[in-house]
Amino acid sequence: MLKRACLAVLIAAATAMPFAVADEAKPVTLPKVTVIPEIDFAKHPPLGAPVLSPDGEHIAVTVKTEENGGDNKYQLAILHLPDLKFISRLDMAATFLPIDVTWVDNKRLVMGTGKETAFAEQPAATGDIIAVDFDGKNKRMLYSDRSRGSSAAAMNILKMPIGFGSISGTPDKANGHFYLTVNPSPERGGSDAQANKTLVFDIDAASGNVKEIGAINADGYDFLVHDGVARYAWGQDNNLRDHVYYRAGADKDWTELPANVVGKQFQPTAISADGSKLYSIGNPDGGPGQFVISNLDGSERKVLASNPRVSVRRVYWSPAPHAPYAVSFEDGRTSITWLDDSKYAQALKALNAKFADHFVGFSDISEDGSVALVGAASDRDPGTYAMFDLKTNAIRPLYQSKPWFNPDRLGERKPFWFKASSGTELGGYLTLPPGRADKNLPTVLIAHGGPMGPNDGWSLASGWENGEAQFLASRGYAVVQVNYRGSGGRGANFYDAGYRQMGTGMMQDMLDGLNWAIDKGYVDKSRVCVYGASYGGYTAFFQPVYAPQGTFKCSVAIAGVSDIRVQAERSDTRRSRGGRNFLREAWGMGDESYIKANSAIDHVDKFNVPVLIIHGEDDKRVPVQNASSMRDALQKAGKPVEYMTKPKEGHGFFKEENNAERYRITEAFLLKYLGPGAPVAK
Repeated sequence: MLKRACLAVLIAAATAMPFAVADEAKPVTLPKVTVIPEIDFAKHPPLGAPVLSPDGEHIAVTVKTEENGGDNKYQLAILHLPDLKFISRLDMAATFLPIDVTWVDNKRLVMGTGKETAFAEQPAATGDIIAVDFDGKNKRMLYSDRSRGSSAAAMNILKMPIGFGSISGTPDKANGHFYLTVNPSPERGGSDAQANKTLVFDIDAASGNVKEIGAINADGYDFLVHDGVARYAWGQDNNLRDHVYYRAGADKDWTELPANVVGKQFQPTAISADGSKLYSIGNPDGGPGQFVISNLDGSERKVLASNPRVSVRRVYWSPAPHAPYAVSFEDGRTSITWLDDSKYAQALKALNAKFADHFVGFSDISEDGSVALVGAASDRDPGTYAMFDLKTNAIRPLYQSKPWFNPDRLGERKPFWFKASSGTELGGYLTLPPGRADKNLPTVLIAHGGPMGPNDGWSLASGWENGEAQFLASRGYAVVQVNYRGSGGRGANFYDAGYRQMGTGMMQDMLDGLNWAIDKGYVDKSRVCVYGASYGGYTAFFQPVYAPQGTFKCSVAIAGVSDIRVQAERSDTRRSRGGRNFLREAWGMGDESYIKANSAIDHVDKFNVPVLIIHGEDDKRVPVQNASSMRDALQKAGKPVEYMTKPKEGHGFFKEENNAERYRITEAFLLKYLGPGAPVAK
């Protein structure tokens, strides 16, 4: 095992560092293990991700301040650089927090408002958009259905349709404006949360003046704006088919790009500075998404960066006039393809060499290119932030997302690839308990949520499941995670392979990954539990039905689907046409034979392991009836079941005290049915 120093300590000692590769790490003995308290895994970060002002002199950051009668309170804080002096704090209503914080010039910001949600989701956007000066003055509502009648907001808001607003970009050079995408509500109301139209506006964040710059007769589309004109629009129809539209100017009609150009995936990303070329991410054959330059109509396609296994994760751009200098991929650990040898590429390359146990990226660069905001994460670090001076190569630490975690007390995450029984190469991660020998370990199989679209990643910041894996590893259990068919990050073909495979192919992919870990000697096959939330909770209900008897000793199902009928009838997913089509294509809604074959509640007779069921009573995504009905059916059949629900919790638990209690109950359940975690190595 290699000793891994905390990045915050390293960067504090690396001020004015030269561009140089880190010294070779030296092997050390296994550390003495001290159990990490449950509350450390349950606590939310006190500070959100920082956002850099265009001049590089301030950052905006979300601050979690206190609990008010059990509800969290948040602020938007503005701090001066480099001394981190507070300039202003904007209080939010209880349980609401700033999202999509965007500087529109050096003195003014816009932001959306979000409401706290559960473990595996981003805050639920409300559709409200607010502007405020960096000193906390001149606050103004720029879009809100709830405030349409207010005197301060009426003039600008009434020029836009009733619907849902989201910040979708800014001009290349900050000028006080931003782009707002609006998804209108249906004119006649009803259950459909769509109106067959999407619009984008240019808004002056100071005056509130509104100018429509694009509209398309389709729901939920995205726009690419260039020189103040919406030039591309793309999205999916309600039958989950992709479409891309292009127009040559504001006075031109939209033209759909032909199917042989769009293929199975085509996402316009940017137009070159001279206006002659299009950058995009996609793959017409449905393979992993590639970074491409082409003519504006998509012809003469040239691949700039690609990976045979995984899609583009992120493209790194220089300040305006924007040019791409690097592309990242998550092929196990995150890797980078360099596109040029600019100062930005050189600096980022040197930082990743210096801090080789992390992945380091520039989350923001000032408009003049003099300073960059650094974000770094690893399998044991959920996020560390710093400022980097591109003139002097000096790095200055800002803060860590969860400073209470000591990386030496967390487990190593080992990426792996294997050939599944289907013949497809699949990837996954094995989290090893710290301080233990890495063989014959009691193990937990965790399935990520979604199931289609999300995927497990390497860093602790990349998903809720990774935090759960570290909790379990801290208790002496190994954790196996598999990016099964339908997971994101591998292209359209891999995604589409997940349709109607919830209770079959996906289950087998996970078992194949577990068997790989068993064959490699990591796992004690007589001591395995299955665990997950949302679709992972469905997995925890269905694997004991699907897998050969004796594969698992226990199951932990959190916010899990036990009955597809409940999803079809009561889930909030069914409120839109697209959502209902997804339920039909992915979950088999309307096909009773498929529902019966793939609902665990119909196979209680085969469910022969103890199960811990955990659910929020106010869960709208996976209604709590999934939990209570499965509990009742298991108890009626005489099967061992433990049950935990909490009021005022939605799709998973959000409150820290509820999650800490959940961890304690889970630990006791695993000790009872899986046995103790592996002992510390001597």
